[in-house]
Amino acid sequence: MIIPFIMDRAWQLSKIPWVYGSIGLALLLVVCVMGNTAFGAQLSINIGGFSFQPSEFVKISFVFFVATMFYRSVDFRTIAITTAVAAAHVLVLVMSKDLGSALIFFVTYLLMLFVATGSWLYLGLGAGSGAAAAVIAYSLFSHVRTRVEAWLDPWSDISGKGYQISQSLFAIGTGGWFGMGLYQGMPSKIPVVEKDFVFSAISEEMGGIYSICLILICLGCFMQFMMIAAKMQAVFYKLIAFGLGTTYIVQVFLTIGGVTKFIPSTGVTLPFVSYGGSSILSTFIVFNVVQGLYILKRNEEEEDYDEEE
Repeated sequence: MIIPFIMDRAWQLSKIPWVYGSIGLALLLVVCVMGNTAFGAQLSINIGGFSFQPSEFVKISFVFFVATMFYRSVDFRTIAITTAVAAAHVLVLVMSKDLGSALIFFVTYLLMLFVATGSWLYLGLGAGSGAAAAVIAYSLFSHVRTRVEAWLDPWSDISGKGYQISQSLFAIGTGGWFGMGLYQGMPSKIPVVEKDFVFSAISEEMGGIYSICLILICLGCFMQFMMIAAKMQAVFYKLIAFGLGTTYIVQVFLTIGGVTKFIPSTGVTLPFVSYGGSSILSTFIVFNVVQGLYILKRNEEEEDYDEEE
């Protein structure tokens, strides 16, 4: 009962979309100005002795902001304003050197824009802008160049910049199909294994079959998000379900793709699996919001059925 009530209040807040946009942007600016630096990026702030990563929660407010803007109108003026605010979110994350989160925000906005407008032109322009931004990021940030070089050829500097990804690949290969068993592996050899590279530790100890099942679970959750989005009649709710589902699956792809050397490592966590209170709590909120949308849809269908009776 609580979740549909909260989602109904979110519908009321759709009348003032700047609440979502301004709060999210303000939180990111706070991190950019006074955040704690870890591995070259400003990711978190300390509150009462606890470390808090605002970008994990701003992803949610960002999706709500885009949904509130696009559900009424997708004329050029609305798109231009929304794009400017979305670009501000991404720019602040880039300034904080949190490029993994910046990529999640960018892809989420681009796909939500495509779903709202159905325009391949916007999708193409956005993809081109993203490619140009990637080249600029490679030129400006040394840690981006380091990660790309480690991705292209980790074996040339296996004890240096290629150490993390090479150890990840060794762990995955050592685990085989059935794994070495719990506590039988050596995940501590991989830097930041409990966060960015937890999938490697799982593959080593639990095996490839277990890892594939984990991937299928993630894909199943994403498909459920998309099915709920497709069933929602209100454009506002449809965009929210689609946007949150996109943030989830993009984060999964970046994490698993990074540890398997499919793409360069981006430093994002695996939802519901990696260590980190902010990541777990924000993912829990995402799932509950989408569950709330499903409950609202079921309630609407039951009311329509009762009226027909």
